[in-house]
Amino acid sequence: MTKDVRVIRPTAEGSDAHKTRVAAYCRVSTDSADQVNSFIAQVKYYNDYIRVSKDLVLVDVYADEGITGTCTAKREEFNRMMRDSKLGKIDRIFVKSVSRFARNSLECIENIRLLKSYGTTVLFENDGIDTSSMNSEMILYIKSAFAQSEALSGSKRVSTAIRMKMETGTFCTYHAPFGYKLENGTLIPVDEEIKIVKRIFDDYLHGKGHNKIAMELNDENAIGKPWGKERVRYILSNEKYIGDSLFQKTYTPRVFPLRNIRNNGEVDQYYVSNTHQGIVDRQTFNKVKIMLERNIEENRKKQKRGKHSLAGKIICGDCGWRYKKKSSGESWVCTKSGTAGHKCESYPITEPAIEKTFVVLYNKLQQNIDILVNEPLNMLLDVKRIILSGSDVISEIDSEIAELAEQNGMYVQFHAQNIIDDVTYLEQTNDIKKRLNTLRSRRLKLLNEDEEEQCIEKIRQLKSFLMESPKGILWYDDRIFTEIIEKVLVVSKNEIEFELKCGFRFKEKIVWN
Repeated sequence: MTKDVRVIRPTAEGSDAHKTRVAAYCRVSTDSADQVNSFIAQVKYYNDYIRVSKDLVLVDVYADEGITGTCTAKREEFNRMMRDSKLGKIDRIFVKSVSRFARNSLECIENIRLLKSYGTTVLFENDGIDTSSMNSEMILYIKSAFAQSEALSGSKRVSTAIRMKMETGTFCTYHAPFGYKLENGTLIPVDEEIKIVKRIFDDYLHGKGHNKIAMELNDENAIGKPWGKERVRYILSNEKYIGDSLFQKTYTPRVFPLRNIRNNGEVDQYYVSNTHQGIVDRQTFNKVKIMLERNIEENRKKQKRGKHSLAGKIICGDCGWRYKKKSSGESWVCTKSGTAGHKCESYPITEPAIEKTFVVLYNKLQQNIDILVNEPLNMLLDVKRIILSGSDVISEIDSEIAELAEQNGMYVQFHAQNIIDDVTYLEQTNDIKKRLNTLRSRRLKLLNEDEEEQCIEKIRQLKSFLMESPKGILWYDDRIFTEIIEKVLVVSKNEIEFELKCGFRFKEKIVWN
């Protein structure tokens, strides 16, 4: 028998199969007009550069506008880029410079290592650093350390200027507490609010607690409503009400990420007397201060037990407030009911009831894992494939963004050459900026990959945990509960709803006995 051999010619020629999937990351540090133009120019540059290359295919241009580079936590586009790299969508990232990527040397190196583990390399064009080279990491660390040093120096300059004003007593507060208004950097008492402040101090001295004072103010529709116990406590402990000012209650440590934290003695504080007109006399304020300190000490002694595993997870189905455990017994009750005049139709519940009901839920999950877990997971994956297949809309938006960027560049040139006046320039560029923001918001909404990926991953984690856990339990297991349950909603006297960490919700009849 003769063999018939047929040659099947390749069909992938000309496709994106062998091209490098490239993304670009851009960032500008402020919202000024010049920086906006810089931002648009960066986006246009990468769009033009990558699209004309035969060996590259553009995945996306990730751009954070007007956001600090000292910490990646607030950079939404940066974090989306990292997630897309983890999903294997990006082979290479273009960035103008290390300072655009990060000003925190530790985070910079950690993110580069993460990207390497995902198979993604980074090219820093201006710095001549390519992370595909094994010897680039030390250079990258030095460059990012310089960028970090510049950011720290700027923060130090601002902090030093403020501290010098504090030392001389000339520092002006930025916020006016209740009872005052801010005029030309000076706190001025507000007549209609003074009575409320004095009343709060007087009520506390006569034995009323923070919660009781807040309840009465809310019931009487007092100025400043809504009132809460924390707000009352803040007023009672604020030295501003006797005409003094304590400066540097918070400070910014010289470590990344740069953020304000409470000053618990780490740096100097400056107490300045008679900075403005007081509302409460000093004798009253000092009496209240002694009472506050005594009550704080008494509350510390009462806290004998550690935090319960159910704490913070039981939610009232009527008002949405959290439950707290009663000082005696095993009952949990809504924290809103009876607090500062609030009422709700809540139902108490006991620990054994929650634990027994959870056992029922867990066994149902194990017995019906295909219907309750596998089927929703497969449906989500199918929907995502359909969404990604219709990516032509994204391409159209990208083209429109590039076109608007080109128009903006044209207006910049016309303005520089005095062809158009300032008014026309601002009108046209502001309109372009609005349209760009609208397009970017629409693009993100269409992609919507953040929530989808997070949801799919959490369902996968639930499935994996259930596969490795016992197929059924007779008694409550705190480890299993903590691993899969996000919160417990008390719906009625006889029903509770469990919300799993993946977002699934299941109602169960309460097992009381």
